Amino acid sequence: VPHVWGTGVHLAAALQFMATMTPDPVRVKPIEPIMEFDRTENPFRQAVLSTPIEAVGGVVAIPDAPGLGIEINRDALAEFKMPEMPR
Repeated sequence: VPHVWGTGVHLAAALQFMATMTPDPVRVKPIEPIMEFDRTENPFRQAVLSTPIEAVGGVVAIPDAPGLGIEINRDALAEFKMPEMPR
């Protein structure tokens, strides 16, 4: 069970990994892979993505665009950029 905390980039990477997993074969009734989907307050998590990753009815769709399946929102990166430290 992947535990994901951080940005939407982390979520996308975990989802791509999970897409390679098969249902748990040890069980009599196999279950699909599951993950912990962090919902604590973190405005940067979804802002960094042009299309946020959300759970709908307890299911998270795996992005299917090239690479990790996501597009980075560069405006959000600029908005959340930390100021440079004086030298």
